[in-house]
Amino acid sequence: MAEVLDKKNIRKVFRDVQKHLAIAQLIRRFSTNKEDIRKTALKQVDLSNCRNVLELGCAFGAFTEALKGKLHPDAIITGIDIIPEYKPFFLEACRRAGYSGSFSSSGIDKINKYPAGSFDLVICSYALYFFPDMIPEIARVLKKDGYFITITHSKEDMREIINIIKTILRQDHSPDDSPTLPIEIIFDQFSAENGGILLQPFFSQIQIIDFKNTLVFQPPEIDQFRDYFQFKKSFFLTGTGAHDKTIIDQLMLELQDAAMKNNLVTICKDDRIFICSGPFITEETS
Repeated sequence: MAEVLDKKNIRKVFRDVQKHLAIAQLIRRFSTNKEDIRKTALKQVDLSNCRNVLELGCAFGAFTEALKGKLHPDAIITGIDIIPEYKPFFLEACRRAGYSGSFSSSGIDKINKYPAGSFDLVICSYALYFFPDMIPEIARVLKKDGYFITITHSKEDMREIINIIKTILRQDHSPDDSPTLPIEIIFDQFSAENGGILLQPFFSQIQIIDFKNTLVFQPPEIDQFRDYFQFKKSFFLTGTGAHDKTIIDQLMLELQDAAMKNNLVTICKDDRIFICSGPFITEETS
């Protein structure tokens, strides 16, 4: 299932920018925690002297937009992604935040070209699990007094959906099979549970903030979950040999049944914030 982490497949999932925006709004609508996790992360530190900022996996710039009023007035924000369609949206986010911005769709490897100590602040939300091997480079390009702030999912994120899909797959194959879904592989790369261990060798200080959240759907609202799952289905079904429509139909039936029995369906959406400072300069990162 390694293909789920290929750039081609990631582009396929996320290049419909309008759909991505709609899914982000759907998540906010059905979340029990109405706080903006990015604002929760940013209010923990004083960023008023930050002039050079890098957002990795920037997409349409949601994290950048949350920086409004937080940085030095002359700050410049650079966004890096692999999807060129995000460029106008990211630059508009910079404008709304009140800062100058630039965008590159050349991918995360571009970070290798920056000199050491180039940035006062590096931010990354819901993307580091695609490139955890770049953590040493992130530490390298960060100034000694800079911050790296990253947000990621818990391994329990969407656990209810994962369990239903695995049950459906076992029914179609051997009952002894315990299939590993692509989303589980992604979370194994960098999650709330292992993120601290992966960051620790490269930063002297790591602050951890848990962001508890649940999606709650009433019975008449269950069909709206289909939109979310259709958007992310590659991260659940790639490499399983399952027929997408069949699995989705079975999943929706299971959710509808649960909603009727319990008057609602709840889905875990727990996240964690890591605020890293004091980057170590080692042979690997120099």
